[in-house]
Amino acid sequence: NFFSLTKSAILSIKAALFYPIILFVISMSVMILMLVKVVPIFVEMYSNMNVELPGSTKMILGVSAFVRGKGGLFTLIIMISLYSLHKFTMRKNYNYRKFFHRFFLKMPLFGNLILKSILARKALIMGNLAAAGVNLLENIDIASTVTDNVIIRESMENIKRGVFSGTDLSTLYRKETIFPLTFAQLIKVGEKTGNIEEIYSSIATYYEDEFDNAVAALSKTIEPIMIVFMGVIIGVLLLALYSPIFNVGSIIGG
Repeated sequence: NFFSLTKSAILSIKAALFYPIILFVISMSVMILMLVKVVPIFVEMYSNMNVELPGSTKMILGVSAFVRGKGGLFTLIIMISLYSLHKFTMRKNYNYRKFFHRFFLKMPLFGNLILKSILARKALIMGNLAAAGVNLLENIDIASTVTDNVIIRESMENIKRGVFSGTDLSTLYRKETIFPLTFAQLIKVGEKTGNIEEIYSSIATYYEDEFDNAVAALSKTIEPIMIVFMGVIIGVLLLALYSPIFNVGSIIGG
């Protein structure tokens, strides 16, 4: 049913993102810990050494001083303020909410995943309602509630007006570019055969499978990226901090 599908979708997304998020949190925690606790040790050590620091080392020392000073606190306050402003504007400004929802659906990797999940839920509900004898206009109204996304809801409202004027459902879906062409084509098959309930069920199954495949692809894409990201962050920090020591060693050795 709808609720099991929704629960399955949420669990699938969480499972796909759990390991990458853990890697990201660890890498950020290690970086902040090094900037706050480790870098000051090197600052004191290098202040007593008569050696020219490389540009990368100076940059790391500068970032550490910024994070440990008022700059870090100021940055945190700015981030919290921007987030609060975003949440407030999302509630109060329809155009901003529409812009953000459109961006959400167009977002690389995640946008396609979100759309497939919405389509699967929408088709499942419409199929169940059609099988229960609910009229098409009311069916569309109820199906619109599967998401708060403004773009999807506006498209559904356009489709409802088109149905009221007598236009075929498949034609209306084809006009709304947010819906994939495959979705409209499957609806058209249902209209021609008269088995719209079965078609909705097939659409839900199709996009649920597409969603699962997209989740698997997302996991395979993000995990190696996060591993490389973590290695690069820690590697750059260590290299920048220890490179003056290597230079001193080479000078002494020379």
